[in-house]
Amino acid sequence: MTLHRPICFLRSIRPRLLLSLALSLSLAACAELPRLADLPARPAASGQGADRLDDAAISRLLRETPQTAGPALQSQITRLLALGKRRSAPEQLQLAMLLLARAEPGDAELAQNLLDGLPSRAADPQARNLVALLQRDAAQQLALQQAQKSAAALQKQIDQIKTLETQLQNRSH
Repeated sequence: MTLHRPICFLRSIRPRLLLSLALSLSLAACAELPRLADLPARPAASGQGADRLDDAAISRLLRETPQTAGPALQSQITRLLALGKRRSAPEQLQLAMLLLARAEPGDAELAQNLLDGLPSRAADPQARNLVALLQRDAAQQLALQQAQKSAAALQKQIDQIKTLETQLQNRSH
């Protein structure tokens, strides 16, 4: 009889436990999680300068960066370019990201110049990896621009040869 009682007790509790667990899981699944942009920015630690790149600084600049091209992106680029030498490391990183996203002639070279001194100012490996990734992106954009210039020059030479060939054919007739 003593063995039967605990089993009956477990049988009666198990469905209730499963029901409450299922209910709490379904409520948790329906809960709305806060978006990254809605979260408050973490204040920087007192030991770190405002000119260092760390996880909090990168999170802050990603929240402040316009997500679509247009007037907001252009005004942010203009504002950061106007700062000149007074740009902090996070502002330099943000400007480099915006220039690489805009991808106009000369932007990749300027972005590469902005990113050159940033690895030494990165406080953690993730920030250094982000800077390295952006440096590779800038180098690839510069290589692509150079290849496009070379292709345009070759196309111009091909067109000149075709024109010369046509002129020579017309003379022979």
